[in-house]
Amino acid sequence: MFQAVMGDQEVVGSSDVPIMILQNKIKSAKTPVEAEKLKNDLNELMRIREVIQRSVIEIIKKSTNSEEQTLRVQTGCVEVTNHKMHREVIEYYKMKCFNWHDSKYEYAVHQLHLFANLCEEKVPVERIKTAIDDVSENLKKKDAAGC
Repeated sequence: MFQAVMGDQEVVGSSDVPIMILQNKIKSAKTPVEAEKLKNDLNELMRIREVIQRSVIEIIKKSTNSEEQTLRVQTGCVEVTNHKMHREVIEYYKMKCFNWHDSKYEYAVHQLHLFANLCEEKVPVERIKTAIDDVSENLKKKDAAGC
């Protein structure tokens, strides 16, 4: 995990930097209207992060064969040995679920190690892609319903 030093020498993980920036902007807002807009931005950022996390967990559950394997994937930290497979899986996730090149979804980058764990568990690519497709469809349905 990368870290950054924020104001008053506070060290935060790189995935939390956007949150800290918004929190600091809220503290220094000049008007209540500005503070409210920033709070809404922060709430939206937190909502998107939660959706991203839940989507990856759901993909893992749909891809694995057992609760034990699911737990290993969620808690493991392995080095990628099959780069081709890993690239194929994460590019598919990016295309179907969250394009992390859009700053709104950049938190998805911090979940990619879980796909490495799936690959190292020898979960077939097609099973992972099917899980991604299922989760993607559910995300679209929820989005269409305004959830």
